Amino acid sequence: MNIGEVAKALQIKYPSASISRIRFLEKEGLINIKRSSGGTRKFTKKDIEKISKIIDLQENEFYSLKAIKNNPSLLKSNKTKSIKIDDYSIRDMLKQSGLSMAQFEDLVSFGFETNTVIFNNEDLNRMKAWSYFYSLGLEPKNFSVLKSINERSGDFIEFIKSLLPEEKGDEHILIIENFTNLIRGYLLKDIY
Repeated sequence: MNIGEVAKALQIKYPSASISRIRFLEKEGLINIKRSSGGTRKFTKKDIEKISKIIDLQENEFYSLKAIKNNPSLLKSNKTKSIKIDDYSIRDMLKQSGLSMAQFEDLVSFGFETNTVIFNNEDLNRMKAWSYFYSLGLEPKNFSVLKSINERSGDFIEFIKSLLPEEKGDEHILIIENFTNLIRGYLLKDIY
């Protein structure tokens, strides 16, 4: 694979992966990519796995590049110290999701997102999804159907909650999870 293909493949899981980031990892000596006789980088599956591990250590385990470089055992170990972050600043959320500030502001202007001070993991996962669709060339204006689904789903979930006995009235998360599974199942039903 060439560097562009590698970046695109990594962006599925890590939207912040880019050609310049991969070049930087090589420049810093964290990866050593073989080149063709013409000088083109030739990535192997092992190279891609290593890059993926480095990005994971940075974004999900919060290790600095210096720490990764000075502790090569981190790249070999499947066990890493897991740090759970629940609150993200806008800067951290954008960095981890791969969205630009302009894209985020676009989402806010279309009413899909709200500009707040602190973002949580649910927000980050949603922003990663937006980043993925931006990478496909889609924009918020292409998602008007999402607003309609959201409005109708909200009313429907309130209706379901009204049918529950009072002692089960706090099951809204469970209702949403099961409703989401139904939608996902119907969307995927004809694909597989």
